[in-house]
Amino acid sequence: MRGTPRRRAPARRCSYTPAIVSGADLRACGGSRLARAVGAVAAVAAAVLGILLGVGPAGAAEPAVPTSRQPVAPPSTASSGSTAAASIFGDLRAGDVPVVGVRVTVKSGGATIGAATSDSEGRFEVRVPGPATYQVSIDAASIPPGFALVDSSRTELPRFRVYGQNPQRVLFPFVGISSSAPHYDVQSRWERMLNLAVGGVRLGLIIGLCAVGLSLVYGTTGLVNFAHGELVTFGALVAWFLDTSTGGPRIGLLAALPLVIVAGGLLGGALEVGLWRPLVRRRTGNLSRMLVSIGLSIFLRYGYQIVYGGNARAYRQYSAQAPTRIGPIELPVRDYVVMAACALVLVTIALVLERTRLGIAIRAVADERDLAASSGIDTRRVVLAVWMGGAALSALGGMLLGVSETVQWNMGYRLLLTIFAAVVLGGLGSAYGAMAGGLVVGVASEVSTYWLPADFKFAIALGMLILVLLVRPQGILGARERIG
Repeated sequence: MRGTPRRRAPARRCSYTPAIVSGADLRACGGSRLARAVGAVAAVAAAVLGILLGVGPAGAAEPAVPTSRQPVAPPSTASSGSTAAASIFGDLRAGDVPVVGVRVTVKSGGATIGAATSDSEGRFEVRVPGPATYQVSIDAASIPPGFALVDSSRTELPRFRVYGQNPQRVLFPFVGISSSAPHYDVQSRWERMLNLAVGGVRLGLIIGLCAVGLSLVYGTTGLVNFAHGELVTFGALVAWFLDTSTGGPRIGLLAALPLVIVAGGLLGGALEVGLWRPLVRRRTGNLSRMLVSIGLSIFLRYGYQIVYGGNARAYRQYSAQAPTRIGPIELPVRDYVVMAACALVLVTIALVLERTRLGIAIRAVADERDLAASSGIDTRRVVLAVWMGGAALSALGGMLLGVSETVQWNMGYRLLLTIFAAVVLGGLGSAYGAMAGGLVVGVASEVSTYWLPADFKFAIALGMLILVLLVRPQGILGARERIG
């Protein structure tokens, strides 16, 4: 009757469980499911940050890691059963020949802590009291005839950071300058350009590896993900944590490789289930989701800076290797390995897209999502697989980039525009186009340094992108679309 209050059914209470996330119960959770999903993503991010916080103090003042082309090996620090002591060590070499009799001094606040002279193998080691910032200098007068520092002005490292009770390596690269000492051959113009081109292939393969995920995500969801660069950084930081000598399990890069891929895939899956899928369910437009990705990028990037610090660091393994000459090409062994690994992964991706049911489903969803869904393809599973696979590939690319260069908190952000250039140049939504675009951008940016300063190389790549799009707007492998 009129005026009688209507009884309401008791509200269904939902709890965050894996069954709700993956099953039909998620649809019955009402308006609070987005809040729970966001909370789940925050919990995952907090867990990752909590693990990384064990690495060391945030923002600790450390110098940039010096680069060198000389191989070094850490000296034995203590007998078995004893704990390692803090020390500064190095290996002074010009090519494969040790530089003997060079005096190295370590100071702290102007007071001399210790000094050592390089032995017959070019090695030296100076014990230090513990973690602190030291001044490491080399006595230029003690350098034997026939040898010289690659950078003659770099005889002192004023802020060399020692952290933990572990040996820390310092690098002073030498070169032979007389017929009685080893020297590097002077490269001809052709050899130099060839080496730059091979270096560009290495960079292009890494860019292509990272760009495949971004391109597939755009093809299947229509989202331009500005947080993709942070997925690249995430892989490099996880690998650094597992390999570093400042804490953690120190399992090495080869053993860390599958863990980096799994960690990247889990992060991508968590973002899809906890953030992007609820936004799509609420019919959030592509522009709004793009703005969310920009905010997510800023949040993750500065979270990395707080946890990891602002200084560039190198992996414990493979950080300094002598170049290996193969004909006119002269690169460290790690660069050859990186190129081989990237090529193998890209070929595997192509085979998966062409020969497997998952690959066919991904291409179908990228081509026409509604038609694929009406054909019986579970589009939500396909999108989840794309997010996990794309994030895993980006994490792997970040790890390989860290092997060739150094690990920084914003390395993915600095590479993001280049990744976008590769995707647009190859053709939006095309995985093969992303691979081809990455190679073109990498080679063009590296070869341009033959004539221009290195700071301009990415600008040259973006300028080339503009020129190509003026001639072929759909990109290298993109398909023409009818507009209007």
